[in-house]
Amino acid sequence: MDYRVLGKTGISVSRMCFGSLTMGPLCANLPVEQGADILYQAFLSGVSFVDTAEQYRTYPYIKAALDRLEEPERIVISTKTYGYTDREAAWAVEDARLALRRNRLDIFLLHEVRDLEDFQEREGAWRILSEAKANGVIKAIGLSTHSAAVVAWAAEQEEIDIIHPLVNMSGIGILDGSREDMLAAIHLAGQKGKGLFSMKALGGGALMHQAREALNWAFSQTDLDAVAVGCKDINEFRTNLGWFEGREPEEAAFLHLLDRNIAFDKEPRCHGCGACVERCAAGAMSIGEDGTAQWEKAKCIYCGYCIAACPWFCLSFC
Repeated sequence: MDYRVLGKTGISVSRMCFGSLTMGPLCANLPVEQGADILYQAFLSGVSFVDTAEQYRTYPYIKAALDRLEEPERIVISTKTYGYTDREAAWAVEDARLALRRNRLDIFLLHEVRDLEDFQEREGAWRILSEAKANGVIKAIGLSTHSAAVVAWAAEQEEIDIIHPLVNMSGIGILDGSREDMLAAIHLAGQKGKGLFSMKALGGGALMHQAREALNWAFSQTDLDAVAVGCKDINEFRTNLGWFEGREPEEAAFLHLLDRNIAFDKEPRCHGCGACVERCAAGAMSIGEDGTAQWEKAKCIYCGYCIAACPWFCLSFC
């Protein structure tokens, strides 16, 4: 396993980051012990970096896996909050500390900053993260984003330590500009000393049938300190690890490459509230003429955020 330091933070991580979204309630919804087994095997294989978020609801998986380690503190955890206010962010920080049983958190990010106006509206939440860092509660702070413009802006901000951008070989899910625009912004951020680890190397699942090519492309981007890759079973993890190490793992023959779809449950029926539309940064959700939610598969990046946003629990992966 290769390791790098995230920018100027002094935090050393494995270049392969375990993306925990895929195994959690918003995607595969694995039983906690099953998900913890996969994480534990990843830790034994040299993975020392995990990506999560309060919305993913995967803290129990991570905690269960950490409990099996003799030195759980060697695992670096990056988490995120959608919070806008100081109260929301303070609650998110304490929730993470309690759920992970860590007095000091490694990395805490504002989740999915869409543009500069969005960041400014979250001033209260950012202030809490900054104060927590100043008080030694968090080691490094930053943001995640699907926007190349936000990455370029964040590169110039002294107080931002870490940037977690969306980038993949096809440019799926980038809010503004092209893949090349995102790569240029990432390069600038690297020159400015920001820690950089990417998301959606497989386009949230859209590139699963080109998985080896997509992962090889992601890991070849030298400006990225790490690449977060989601796994829902042990064969998938071992296959990703093998490709990362430049070999063809035998587990690749057992991969189940699913053509995932969004399911609209009949009961309760969609109320047309638009919460999923508002949450979907890819523009894959809309309200149709019949007043209910509609899904455009070609635009979907399979992040599962619409599922979490629905107050009526109408959406799920199938």
